[in-house]
Amino acid sequence: MITGTLILVAVLLGYGMTVGCSLVATFGLASASPDFVVRDHRITAGYKRVQALIWGACATAGGFVTCAVAQGAREWQVGTLLAASLVGMLWLNTWEARQRGMAHQILMSLVSLVGVFAGYGLANHFLKIAV
Repeated sequence: MITGTLILVAVLLGYGMTVGCSLVATFGLASASPDFVVRDHRITAGYKRVQALIWGACATAGGFVTCAVAQGAREWQVGTLLAASLVGMLWLNTWEARQRGMAHQILMSLVSLVGVFAGYGLANHFLKIAV
């Protein structure tokens, strides 16, 4: 029971960290340079590339938080659940998928996976040294 609760909390915190950081960065960038983000009611190609970089950094932060919370409780399984939830939500958002296009959707999926597991690698490295 405690392990299941820990897994749920770890995934929710990692998901919240990823999406929260992404929202803050997206709103900040859109406020600072709206013409860079949207032109003629379409997301620009340059912004799509920057968004992929931002999402990668946010997914790394989410993976780090998830690993930190799930220490000793099936860490890799929890990371896989976080990555699956990020990719799943990415593909369920059909309006945004249409805006991005198929190639960018696939790129964002790969960036999600790489980011989460990079965060796990960083957390395992830094948390093992700190302990």
